Amino acid sequence: MSTSRTLLIACACLAASLGHAQVSERGISTTMPSTATPAFYSIAKPGELTMQVNVWGMVNHPGRYEISITTDLLQLISLAGGPTPDADVDAVKVTRYLKTETGITRGEYIVDLSDLYRVNESSLVLQPGDTITMDRSSWVSIRDIIGIVTSVAVITVSVTTIVNSRRN
Repeated sequence: MSTSRTLLIACACLAASLGHAQVSERGISTTMPSTATPAFYSIAKPGELTMQVNVWGMVNHPGRYEISITTDLLQLISLAGGPTPDADVDAVKVTRYLKTETGITRGEYIVDLSDLYRVNESSLVLQPGDTITMDRSSWVSIRDIIGIVTSVAVITVSVTTIVNSRRN
């Protein structure tokens, strides 16, 4: 056996032990570590025309989705597990790249999903390559700050109580 083949097999075995590759009779097949694998969901009926879109942010299952071309924004968010409790449904951002005469431009628009009766149906239509981003609500930041301030206050009172009790 040649030195290069031995080295290749040794590297493959090491990678397989770390979960980065598998050694089989056909050779070496590399895989990404489970912590680095992207979430890719394919949700369509066989033979149905599909498109790929991205869902980022505060949804239960963010990732890249291959969906039917008839899927709208609300259905996509539902397929992504819905918004998390901390999501800002008042400002769902849709980013879309459009080809123009001068090149490719990026367009963004905001959809307010808090009142579905006021949502324009045309803003729910998705196009291939769209990226939907749902940010955290501003209340979450305020709630986190209040939690930190409360914790610091409780610790300060506890330390002060212990120091005063030792003095007496």
